[in-house]
Amino acid sequence: MFLKSPADEQKLAIQRFYDRLSPHFQRLWGPHLHDGFYRTGNETREVAQEQLVEFLAERARIPRGSHVLDIGCGMGATSVWLAENNACRATGITLSPVQVDMAASLAQSRGVDAEFLVMDAENITFNHKFDAAWMVGVLGHLPDQERFLRQAHRLVGPGGRFLLADWTVVEDVSSRDYEGIVVPTIHGMLMPEIVPVSSYVQWFGEGGFRVVDTADITVETRKTWDDGVRVVQAPAVLRLALELGTDALDLLSAIYNMRRAMKRGLIRYSVVVAERR
Repeated sequence: MFLKSPADEQKLAIQRFYDRLSPHFQRLWGPHLHDGFYRTGNETREVAQEQLVEFLAERARIPRGSHVLDIGCGMGATSVWLAENNACRATGITLSPVQVDMAASLAQSRGVDAEFLVMDAENITFNHKFDAAWMVGVLGHLPDQERFLRQAHRLVGPGGRFLLADWTVVEDVSSRDYEGIVVPTIHGMLMPEIVPVSSYVQWFGEGGFRVVDTADITVETRKTWDDGVRVVQAPAVLRLALELGTDALDLLSAIYNMRRAMKRGLIRYSVVVAERR
């Protein structure tokens, strides 16, 4: 079982998952893999996903022209957005070689200053510091989230910003709801663990950062999962999942569970902006 497997096996499973599924994600979901931010509720999914990047960039207040490390860059769409709209120089990292190729192709087609590398977020090997770090919908994949945030000061210089956005679990979730709804959700999303947002705030503080902003955007992102359910209900998508195997089928189940968990208030979408002291 993924949740109980060693960290190296988890990372290999994540790499294989995204290597196999990213081309299908791009076709079915678009260039962004993350949630959408629905300002009115009438937007298309693609517009809402762009709006999430715009909202997070505004909250992070990353200066124009910054060199940004996009941790878990997916297919590169966020790095490209930051380059196009905030004049940033973006460096994206991911476990997936397939995603690196897709991201590099996107950046080249748009003529932006962005590079993409295969690299483990828990073993980042750059010899320099970045002006800002960006991590959206990725921290939950890491086997040791606490260790990562406690050591994140190594990535940015003094005054540098770290933008973190991810799903979090409510503080008072019951063991029954956690085991019955939350665990099947994170299992299908290949997330070893999910924690309350207070843990992120604590770990940042103990790791040399000052938290300057937080936000709960569950209401604005919840519609993502209504859209997700509509996508996976298509007969062609179910046939594809059957062809791709267990991990794809687990993902389909997790999409239903995520919608349920969001509506019941068990899982939230949290944003934390931290500044290195």
